[in-house]
Amino acid sequence: MKSGVSCMRRVCSAPLVFSATTSLRCGSSSPWIARLLYGSSTTPLFGLRSTTYAWSKGDGTNVQDTKTVQEENDAARVLYCKALIHACGGGRLARDWVAGYSALVCSSEPLLVLALRHNGTEQDLERYRNHLLANLNSSRAKNDNNNHDNSNQNNNSNYNSNSSSSNSSTATLEQLGDLPEVRCFVYDAMRAAAFHRRHKVPEEERQRLYAVARSFGLPEDTARGLWWVVEKEGAIEREKQRAFDHPWCE
Repeated sequence: MKSGVSCMRRVCSAPLVFSATTSLRCGSSSPWIARLLYGSSTTPLFGLRSTTYAWSKGDGTNVQDTKTVQEENDAARVLYCKALIHACGGGRLARDWVAGYSALVCSSEPLLVLALRHNGTEQDLERYRNHLLANLNSSRAKNDNNNHDNSNQNNNSNYNSNSSSSNSSTATLEQLGDLPEVRCFVYDAMRAAAFHRRHKVPEEERQRLYAVARSFGLPEDTARGLWWVVEKEGAIEREKQRAFDHPWCE
């Protein structure tokens, strides 16, 4: 175990090269990775439901759009990474878990270094929560505008206008808890915390994780269900160690 941790920590001092081919390959394998980690190929990975990978064909087509999307993706993942470090407790082994996860999903050297060095704070949780709320409100506004346009086309503006106005209020914390990004975030924090504690997380630490879940609008019974999954995965991991005869993991 110590050798694995030291290898991860040496990444900061080693030069890493992530080519366009590597990023493209990582993007094309994202559905497979999502299914492996979460059981569904459409599950968000490291805070993103999907990542747009596009490359210039030499004619300048969509170069600016592609750059903007990539910058937005990078910014969202930085927010996710910082919040995740604080949510999971920020211990050394928890950081290694976050760093390993980022390397698997993103192939980003800055994100990898951030995972190993950033000291998470409560403000990181707040920033990521505000980011999700802003995205949710933006999505709701677009849907409201589409509904309004459709109502004009169908000459049924009275009914649809009333329906639109009733749905245009600011998103609530409960609605935030329905986002798959939130469930994945809480699950990732729990997995990192369990890795840090070797699947022996004290009760006070579990309660802290449940508090993080509540702050993102996730019901406690859902959070407990996620923790149950993490515990079962820990039991399966120990069974794997015995089945494959790995005495160094005992």
